[in-house]
Amino acid sequence: MTRVLVIRFSSMGDIILSAPLIPALFESIPDIHIDYLVHERFSPLIRHFDPPPQNVIPFPPQIRAPQLPQFVRTLAAKKYDLVIDLHNSLRSRIVRRLIKTDDLRIYRKPRFKRMLLFYLWLNYFDTDFSVVHEYLRYARLGHHQEVSPPQMNVKQDFVSDVARKFGVDLDCVVCVPGAAWPRKSWLPERYIQLFERYLAGCSGQLVLLGGSGDHICDTIAQSLDSSRVLNLRAQTDLEDALAVLSIARLVIGSDTGLVHAGEALGTPAIMILGPTSRETGAKVHHPDSLMHENKLWCRPCSQNGKRRCYRREQFCITGTTVDQVFESITRFVGMA
Repeated sequence: MTRVLVIRFSSMGDIILSAPLIPALFESIPDIHIDYLVHERFSPLIRHFDPPPQNVIPFPPQIRAPQLPQFVRTLAAKKYDLVIDLHNSLRSRIVRRLIKTDDLRIYRKPRFKRMLLFYLWLNYFDTDFSVVHEYLRYARLGHHQEVSPPQMNVKQDFVSDVARKFGVDLDCVVCVPGAAWPRKSWLPERYIQLFERYLAGCSGQLVLLGGSGDHICDTIAQSLDSSRVLNLRAQTDLEDALAVLSIARLVIGSDTGLVHAGEALGTPAIMILGPTSRETGAKVHHPDSLMHENKLWCRPCSQNGKRRCYRREQFCITGTTVDQVFESITRFVGMA
């Protein structure tokens, strides 16, 4: 048996984009056991990959540098034949240095190309650049170019339990308006205008998903008909959120992890892009998904939206109108 360790600690979107690696490994190595090392908070994602690896190893958030060697020694005892580092950070370097293996494959992030793109507006990325294909290429599975997009699965009985618990309707529309970096989020007043039109034209339920810091969910919910809107900000754990996304007719949001998760679960997305783009991994993968983006000389300007906008207005966000997104919604939802 070939024992394989895959390392990707975070973030949610990057982890989801690694999902096609698992079936490619199963296809390439018939007798294989895959362990996936991931930050503890994201471990539910890996368990819902379709197919999943045999084992998920949660990396405890409380581990600091002095405790790291002891943690890694327990991994090293498994004697991995192949280690695939998809994170390539200081922490993952420490892990792979302490694990002796004859076969080490490391994802090389396109940092120099990104620097040229973000600061000098010189784009040396291939026109078909894809993070999924980059993962496969550096894992030496590049012959799997015609792979399926990321795929995840949630058991139906769990989905039914979650829907009953929170009062989620089948075929609802889900909105994920927040993001780890607020500069990736569309304007709350535009979401409000969008959903006022949506709720006036159909009978469906609108569900808002977000973490404890995504107060934009409250701002949107407070301005809409409370009988039609279910605000689940900070009420769901990650697995609950996946269950909700799996029964939605449509998910709307920016370049953020739960939108990518919705697509992987089979739900088409309307993705509103701001400072990020395909060169940073921001793109849709579901065949029916739609993407709104503004082709600007200053965009993309950062890998994750962390960098402050240096223009008088964040045109990459304000350039997407309510009319444009509403027209996209009508392609999925019948309007009166």
